[in-house]
Amino acid sequence: MTWLDAPTFPSEQALLDDYLTGSPADPSSASARSAALLDVAGLRGAVYVLAHAGHGNYLGLQSTVSEDGVPGHDLRADHEALFMHVASAGVVATLLGSSAALPDMWPADVEQEPFIDEAVRLASVVAATARPIHKLSTTKKFNVPVKAADPEPPTGLIDPRVIVAAANWWPDTNSIQEVAERAEAYWDLARSFPVDMWGHGNPALHEALNFAGAHSNLNVVLSTYDRPGSEVIAVFAARMLLEESARLRWRFASAEADVFKARATQYFDEMRARAAKTIDLLAGSGVPRTDAVSILALPQNGTYIANPNQTVAKGRTPIPTITSMLRDYGRGFPEERWFEVAYSFLSQTVHATPVGYLHGIRYTDEGWDAYSISPEMLGLALDVACWASAHMIGHSSVIFSNISAEAIAFRNELTKAAYRVHEAARPVHGLD
Repeated sequence: MTWLDAPTFPSEQALLDDYLTGSPADPSSASARSAALLDVAGLRGAVYVLAHAGHGNYLGLQSTVSEDGVPGHDLRADHEALFMHVASAGVVATLLGSSAALPDMWPADVEQEPFIDEAVRLASVVAATARPIHKLSTTKKFNVPVKAADPEPPTGLIDPRVIVAAANWWPDTNSIQEVAERAEAYWDLARSFPVDMWGHGNPALHEALNFAGAHSNLNVVLSTYDRPGSEVIAVFAARMLLEESARLRWRFASAEADVFKARATQYFDEMRARAAKTIDLLAGSGVPRTDAVSILALPQNGTYIANPNQTVAKGRTPIPTITSMLRDYGRGFPEERWFEVAYSFLSQTVHATPVGYLHGIRYTDEGWDAYSISPEMLGLALDVACWASAHMIGHSSVIFSNISAEAIAFRNELTKAAYRVHEAARPVHGLD
């Protein structure tokens, strides 16, 4: 048996089910110590809150709507507390797991037990501080029974053709320098056109989040791609931009009034249904329903217009899959399905797969560098971030400027600048 014959890795849902249904026999074990940092009964619903934010959609961007901040550029306190809580617990869980699985990798000059104890203590302080803010706590014990997800059929073995023999490796001389220079120029242009979201009264929330969220995520990409240890953040934000840009294109692809209205209904029904599912999961796990509703309730700060209707239409039509929307998004490019491949490639880093990890490790003449992302991954992140944000920023600039000639000209120039980034990035990441 070779590694090609290895069974399929469990899905994220299966891993979560295993974590939620398991009960560590040893209270001092790594699993028990990390689980103690999380209210596991409420974790399933919390995962949905995190997932919404991580996909950059309309529901996720509502995490940036606070009582007194600008939508798209802030972070509401209860969501921020939840993110910090889960992040600290995740770091400690990874530390405990890796130290148990690979004890020989622990630095010889650091005492393991005191270090781990202090890490757990500090994470416990974060958890204790965060719980009263996000209120996603329950009184149920650790091993709360939950319905496990149905097993997914295996997707097949890895295609052996993906293996590249050492003799066929190219010299590691790839560089994102030209891509980065063009991306920086694009960023300067994207910030150069003045747009007043309140120039014609309070904006619709979805349009405000599209515009401000695109600027915010673009800022994340261009502010982190060249910082050691932070480059991976650029990949996350680029993927979020690509997703929401594809959804935006799908929503506005037709000028027919009936189609436009139907797609708007589909889109917002989808977000309402996801919110309702999250609330039901939290309440069903023991979180008080008022707290479950509160974590997704919009602050009433009076600076935007939000649809008060939260009723999901009966027999609603789900929105197309992200794969379908990305396929449509690529029409007109030499390689029409390259956005699908790009999304899958970025997802390897986002979901911490072995392929993603490999793009976070480099061997050079100076030795092993485990803190930088490969040029291929970074070049792709810069490429799709510029292209996707150009579509989103250009769209909203025209809307908020009441379809002015200046805004249309800006949108066209922004698209050209994004394509210049794409031209430089193609030889780096090899797509399209």
